[in-house]
Amino acid sequence: MCNLGEGIYEDGLMKGKQVGCEGGRKEGKLELALELLKDGMALDKVAKYSKLSLSIIEELAKKNKLI
Repeated sequence: MCNLGEGIYEDGLMKGKQVGCEGGRKEGKLELALELLKDGMALDKVAKYSKLSLSIIEELAKKNKLI
């Protein structure tokens, strides 16, 4: 029984780390996209290089009053 609890704990810990890493990656992509937009790069190019959807890039640009 003790090993079962440890296994569940470890599984939860690993899933939490994965979620955190994925969130951090997306945040990094958004930061990159914003900097590219500020430098005047076209929306479609920003989407291509950041690997984010064009709709997310458009929303980011509007939110930051870049379009």
